[in-house]
Amino acid sequence: MPVDQFGVIKSIKLPDSFARGAVLYGGMGQNWRRSFHPREKKDAGDVAITSLFRGSATIGNDACTFRKVLAQPAGMIFSSSAESKHKCHPQAQLLINEMADALGNAGNNQLTNLETGVGGPRFYLQRMETIELNGRKVLAVYGVFHNSQMQAQAYYCGLFVDSDPAAADCVIEELVFEAQTKELYDKYRAGFEKALSTIQWA
Repeated sequence: MPVDQFGVIKSIKLPDSFARGAVLYGGMGQNWRRSFHPREKKDAGDVAITSLFRGSATIGNDACTFRKVLAQPAGMIFSSSAESKHKCHPQAQLLINEMADALGNAGNNQLTNLETGVGGPRFYLQRMETIELNGRKVLAVYGVFHNSQMQAQAYYCGLFVDSDPAAADCVIEELVFEAQTKELYDKYRAGFEKALSTIQWA
């Protein structure tokens, strides 16, 4: 399913198994959100591909660190997997803390919030890396949102894009794939990843 004018994405071919969902504007600043969901009714409420902008430019250390990370060669920043620890950036925890606001809800994770219980993080960060995607560097974040009892609520992959690296203001747009269960995440992940290869940037 071809989709045009997807924010900083000029066009993308989403899986034919997905249909258009809500388009929302307004609220804080100039925020917007466009969602797509599986055509299968039993999955439609539990899986989404969403393009969004939170409404204002990222400022301060968050913006500086985000752009600094994207300026470096593509590679692993953090992994919770013991097998990949040696590939992590030596300053991973510092970098992730400095980008906490830029990461939105995913910024409230086990590296930025050391509280436990009700005040603890709501996102378990599994992996963070920069990738080259059709000629553009993006920050890719993978993990699981959960409640205070550590019960999984959403399996997540988010891509964070600097919409205009030459501009003074750092305006970050996001492309997110989420599913409420691991089974649904695995079912639709390949289609989402294939769609990424079709992106044309504005």
